Amino acid sequence: MNDAALKANERELIKLIRFFSKRAALLMETGTLSQEHEQLTNACQNLETQLYTHAQNRLAILDKRERLQKLIEDNAQCPKCGKADMLKKTGVATNEHGWKSNTYRCRRCNTTFTWNKPNNPWHMTSFLEMYIHELEQGVQQEPNEEIRRHTEAAIGQLHDSLDRLRPVLQTSDEEMEALQTKEKEMDRLIHQFKNYLLIEKIKLDVYEE
Repeated sequence: MNDAALKANERELIKLIRFFSKRAALLMETGTLSQEHEQLTNACQNLETQLYTHAQNRLAILDKRERLQKLIEDNAQCPKCGKADMLKKTGVATNEHGWKSNTYRCRRCNTTFTWNKPNNPWHMTSFLEMYIHELEQGVQQEPNEEIRRHTEAAIGQLHDSLDRLRPVLQTSDEEMEALQTKEKEMDRLIHQFKNYLLIEKIKLDVYEE
């Protein structure tokens, strides 16, 4: 099991759990393991399993979320020279719609600009919806039949892309919401169990003296 996936409070509790597990092992060797200690050891082992399962689940959800964030590729070009090879990302800007887009500096032209498309699939969905709406309005007034046919085909492809993207994003949002709820539950459980184990550890120290 990978401790790197654990948060600080989870690692702290795991240390306490392992202290009591070692203690139980020693008591078993001497034949002095009481029923109370055995119950505590079982509770510790169950919670340790629960902590690692939760940590791995959290890691998987966050990894999936991060990969979704990187789904959108800018293919940005400098508005002045039209090149992309000397661009350096400098930050992120938010426009009037609340969409986040990457900002760049062209080292060739020393020009700073914000790319005209969102940098994440959530905002890209809204961007595409607006773009499709504009195309649909424009195609009705297009006198050239060939251009109209190509535009209608493009609108169909954009709708298909959105139909594939929306459920993926919705699932990710639902997973994140469920994870946040579970995180609060686990944090409360960790806090309570840690305090209980600390008290039990103090009792042991006093008894040993």
